[in-house]
Amino acid sequence: MIVCVMGLGNIGLPVVQHISKIYKQTHGYDISKEAVNAAKKLGVNASTELVCADIYVVAVNTWYRDGYSDMSAIEDCVKRASELSPNALICFESTLVKGTARELARKYSLSNMAVCPHRWWKQEEDKHGVVQLRVLGTLNDESQRKALSFYNSLNIPIHVVNSMEIAELSKLVENTYYYLRIAYAEELKLLCDKNNLDFTELRDAVNTKWNVDMAEARDGIGGECLPKDIQFLIDAYPKMHLLHGAVNADVNYRAKINNKKNHAIPEAD
Repeated sequence: MIVCVMGLGNIGLPVVQHISKIYKQTHGYDISKEAVNAAKKLGVNASTELVCADIYVVAVNTWYRDGYSDMSAIEDCVKRASELSPNALICFESTLVKGTARELARKYSLSNMAVCPHRWWKQEEDKHGVVQLRVLGTLNDESQRKALSFYNSLNIPIHVVNSMEIAELSKLVENTYYYLRIAYAEELKLLCDKNNLDFTELRDAVNTKWNVDMAEARDGIGGECLPKDIQFLIDAYPKMHLLHGAVNADVNYRAKINNKKNHAIPEAD
């Protein structure tokens, strides 16, 4: 069986490396020559030319730009794969806006599709790498059979859900849940600062309770995933007022800590 991983960035690169251990005919694809060359240096069979495959694993970036979700890289992958191998199984490991997979299946007349969002985390790849429990939603029963066979062969445990939309949404909800935790910590940090209280001491105190795990409050909520994913969820459900509040809380926190840094007295030489 021929497997092609589309996208050789932070997620796609470890994914193609893992799949290559099981399937000899594994190919990496990216439109970036730099990404392809970096993958080749690590022993990956990579190219800027897409190959005909039985399974395409899509691990390209998605964005939230100028107030809108951007699934253009996802659609480009699906379009290219459908032209080369219309009967192939397309597995999305990228973060998708709810409904994206089904719409693309309809638009390009595809009958084999699965959504299996990644949970890979660079900071602790040994614990949270490619091989960890994932959520899987599929287009139909045949897609589920093929996807389960594929992921089982990769030793990746799977939690099956009844639709691609639930799988898409699960990824957004996971990251938004973490965003909310951090935003709450940020507001508490500002509250402590205003009242001359030690936030770290407060956090350590409440985290002694068995069902509490308060996040840290650092320099604002950044990275590629959290700010984008909460916006995807807000777009899907605009009346979720708690999410708007969390975004506003982070904006306020950033402004306060940046203002504090700008007015700090420089240290002596």
